[in-house]
Amino acid sequence: MSDMTAQRLIIGVVASGMLGLALPATASTATVNRAIQTQVQAERNAQGTQRQIDNLDDETQQIVADYRATLVEIDSLKSYVAQLERQVAAQQEEIGSIEEQLQQIETTNRGVLPLMEDMITALDQFVALDVPFLPKERSDRVAELETLMSRADISTAEKYRRILEAYQIEMEFGRNIEAYQGELGDTGREVDFLRIGRLALLYSTPNGEEFGYWNNESRQWVVDSDLKDFVTDGLKIARKQSPPNLMLMPIQAPQEAN
Repeated sequence: MSDMTAQRLIIGVVASGMLGLALPATASTATVNRAIQTQVQAERNAQGTQRQIDNLDDETQQIVADYRATLVEIDSLKSYVAQLERQVAAQQEEIGSIEEQLQQIETTNRGVLPLMEDMITALDQFVALDVPFLPKERSDRVAELETLMSRADISTAEKYRRILEAYQIEMEFGRNIEAYQGELGDTGREVDFLRIGRLALLYSTPNGEEFGYWNNESRQWVVDSDLKDFVTDGLKIARKQSPPNLMLMPIQAPQEAN
């Protein structure tokens, strides 16, 4: 064997040994890399898991907050329902009271309505028999009351009030004096009337040529020229053209009944 050949063999053996030594080192590095990659993946998985846990924790907190808000709303609704129940109970009591009042009103109407009808009839008769001052105004007032009684849209209380008002007006006629113009009975003549309460109803023609008074016993007008001064002065006082003054009023003496 030549020296060159021997050297090649030695180099080959050495190279083979070095190759054998290099192989274990390469395998150890791959294992380390795999371990590192496994650790990195585990950490990534752990981070993902932690994010999921955090999300679940947030969702849990939101659910708890919603639950608590729902409990508060339920308590509020319970309080509101209880309040509504009290209101409904109070309204039912009020309805019962109103129904009872309506029954009482119906009972009252059965007694009051005939009474009011009688009051209107009496007022009508009174106006017809009274001294005939303001005949149209007074008769129209009675007619309005009769129409009022047939209206269903007017309460019984309002009807009664209007009747009392008419009676009050008639009462006031007996406490004052008044001057007004109107027709003298069925003659169609316009005259100046002087009303002194219900004691006397006198008149004067506009030209001052005729004077007279109403005789309620004979139910007719009587011409009396002696009333000139009295009627003239009375008209001025009633119209507030003269200050109030003592008036000597001619009053017809009552006659004894047969």
